Amino acid sequence: MAARLVDMDGPQAQELTKWLALYGQLQVGDVSWAHRSFADLVAEHGRYYPPAPWPQPDPPRPGQCFQAASEWADRADWTYVEGFALAPAVAPFTVFEHAWCVTRDGQVADPALPDGLATGYAGIPIDSAFRHEQQGKRGTHAVFTSDPLNPLAGLNEDILRNGLKH
Repeated sequence: MAARLVDMDGPQAQELTKWLALYGQLQVGDVSWAHRSFADLVAEHGRYYPPAPWPQPDPPRPGQCFQAASEWADRADWTYVEGFALAPAVAPFTVFEHAWCVTRDGQVADPALPDGLATGYAGIPIDSAFRHEQQGKRGTHAVFTSDPLNPLAGLNEDILRNGLKH
């Protein structure tokens, strides 16, 4: 898998690219699938986002990124993004599946992680109609990947099998 992240510059983007290649080896399905992993989906359709301070007074909600990002996307009319966050302070696995928002002015707004923990993000922005459709079908806040609040939903195998068509 060759990473193809848009706006991929700097050491944080390169570190995310390295981890996406590693996670891309954890494959599901078979060779007929459009994407054999969530990491491959993000590498093909995602882009790099630099961190920004949380713009709201509400405290972070660790462990609830998919729910918190979905709620803030609806509340503030922001774009929900799902992918991976880079957080060197949480070694040895410094890159993990995550959801956040992008504000109307293009800044990251992460309602789950404390400011300064994440040093970069790689993800796919998702429009609200598609997000709501997928969340309803799956019965979870995560659109593409597993949500720790509902692990039985698993990966979105339909999108991995057939590709992203939105």
